[in-house]
Amino acid sequence: MDKRGTGILRMDKFCDEWKLPRPEFKEQGGYFGIVFRNPQYYTKIPEIKVGLNKRQKKAINLIKNRGEITRKDYMSLNKVSNKTAYIELNMLVGENILKVVGKGRSTKYIFR
Repeated sequence: MDKRGTGILRMDKFCDEWKLPRPEFKEQGGYFGIVFRNPQYYTKIPEIKVGLNKRQKKAINLIKNRGEITRKDYMSLNKVSNKTAYIELNMLVGENILKVVGKGRSTKYIFR
């Protein structure tokens, strides 16, 4: 009985220990619910200290929403060439904002 009523505190504690987002508590229509975010899709957005161009800012916003971007996505989003997409994405990698995951056609860029 000593643990009864401590569930929310324990959930918060474990989420903090495992560096996961805390659960969200909602009451709707007379029902109480808890929303847990999938850690696979939870990404902490790095602090950006360098000046980005408009295309890079669009890419950052896309990554915030989807969690990743490919060079093809960057080309389509900004109407630029393959080479420009490569240069600008790798500039973000060089600034430790993004990291590269995968190789070849399956290469994706995600937040570091």
